[in-house]
Amino acid sequence: MSRRTGAAAALPRPAGVAYAPRMRIGAGRFKHAELPPAGPGVRPVPARLRQSLFTVIEPWVAGAAVLDLCAGVGGLGLEALSRGASRVVLVDVDPAPLGALKRWVDHRGLASEVAVVRADARRGGWPPGPYDLVFLDPPFDAWEGAPGIVPFLERAVAQLAPEGLVVLKTPGDAVVPEDPRWVLRTVRRQGEVAYALVSEK
Repeated sequence: MSRRTGAAAALPRPAGVAYAPRMRIGAGRFKHAELPPAGPGVRPVPARLRQSLFTVIEPWVAGAAVLDLCAGVGGLGLEALSRGASRVVLVDVDPAPLGALKRWVDHRGLASEVAVVRADARRGGWPPGPYDLVFLDPPFDAWEGAPGIVPFLERAVAQLAPEGLVVLKTPGDAVVPEDPRWVLRTVRRQGEVAYALVSEK
């Protein structure tokens, strides 16, 4: 079987179940493979923003241990795996996307490379790090009021290996709070969403 054929193989869909158009992995060994279906309330990272992001973080990806918090359809963690990350932990508190992720992983025989974990991104409960890359895509309402985004970022930064990086998805107009525990490296915006690169101080 060629790499292209194996990568693009689609997971069988149950009869009678409707799906929204699905996003695909953009590069690497699973290029063109469909991501799991996005259910209600799941906000996949737009393909163009994902491509721009991975261009910037490419030096961190190869061989990386990756933690994808609030993973949703796993678009960031699975893209990192496709591009050469050594292992990925996908974390979400919602069992619905986790079930779809588990089927995606099992269908491709990736259980030794990908763990799917139900946990709250603010509280832990996943395999201990450290991690070279931590993706964090909290619900947008986490940016409203106190303590807001801080518990999410606090937990994410604490997982980092030396020289590791947190990739934080934000609303386009959001401001990443200052804190003595982390430093904001850069912010890239595209329409109503953006990503911020954060590292430990």
